Amino acid sequence: MIRKQIAGLLVVTALIAGSASIYKDSRPPQSEDGVITLRMAQTSSETGAIGQSMNAFADKIYERTGGKYKIEVYHNGQLGAEIDTIEGCQMGTIDIAVVNQSTLGNFIPDFPALDIPYLIISTDQADQVFLGEIGNYFLDELSGVQLYGLGIWESGFRNLTNSKADVNSVDDITGLKIRTMENQIHIAFWKALGADATPMAWGEAYTALQQGALDGQENPSTLILTNNVAQVNKHMAVTEHAYSTVFLVMSPATWASLDEEMKQVFQDTVMECGFEERKLSRKMDAEAVEQLKEQGMVVTYPDKQQFTEAAASLYGEWEKQYGDIMSQIRALQNKQ
Repeated sequence: MIRKQIAGLLVVTALIAGSASIYKDSRPPQSEDGVITLRMAQTSSETGAIGQSMNAFADKIYERTGGKYKIEVYHNGQLGAEIDTIEGCQMGTIDIAVVNQSTLGNFIPDFPALDIPYLIISTDQADQVFLGEIGNYFLDELSGVQLYGLGIWESGFRNLTNSKADVNSVDDITGLKIRTMENQIHIAFWKALGADATPMAWGEAYTALQQGALDGQENPSTLILTNNVAQVNKHMAVTEHAYSTVFLVMSPATWASLDEEMKQVFQDTVMECGFEERKLSRKMDAEAVEQLKEQGMVVTYPDKQQFTEAAASLYGEWEKQYGDIMSQIRALQNKQ
């Protein structure tokens, strides 16, 4: 079930602007020739599936609006870390931010449920979750923190890398100092496996990996490739412990400035580019593993049973807070 697009769904509260009328009358800067320039930001590489799809989205918006809207795309954290870009959207200094679901967990209590390890175990299940009613629910949740949810794209299944040794079992993880995002679910999981989980922004983490202050990190294979992790870590374990998405969030001021026709154009284009992004992401993910091997990484495939058991040992605690969402997602594990 694809998200029902309802123009004007977002109700902007007085917490960010004082009154809704500010948003109604607010418009992004317009040049003398009538072109409205928007800024769109992410923290990862332009060469990944997300980066390429952001560029494609910008091109399509320019074409479909007859040149009225020009989107400037900023990659590699040029406009700050993910939390910075989220706050930029809330304040109206950034128009669109592409941010990981995990980072949004710092703003909305329900979001960490999406990061529970081995709750999503296939791309088919992931599509049912994020392109259906559950995805709709989380997109609508964004309105409570002064953001408009445009859509959800794929980051992919996350794998572990490190600079110390091959990982063939959970025992090999004991003592590794692993960078995680600032996400309590991720931190709890890696601690349960015996790792020293260290939350850190990616820009800082790469330097720490170079200097040996961190042993490893975890990310989808494509991001491991495009973020040059093979230069600092030579061991990758295909754990596929969590499925990650990115949410495209828009400044409510920018959203309110669009007329009904433009809102539909933006929504339709995000959805269309999202389907293409998923195809590209899955193709690039498979290719990335082989390219990482060519760059000197040793890739192992540990038995996931030990990892799923470690995650399951934490489910009881997580169900106290996220039980309903967990049940809905788990119910889709075997549906095609």
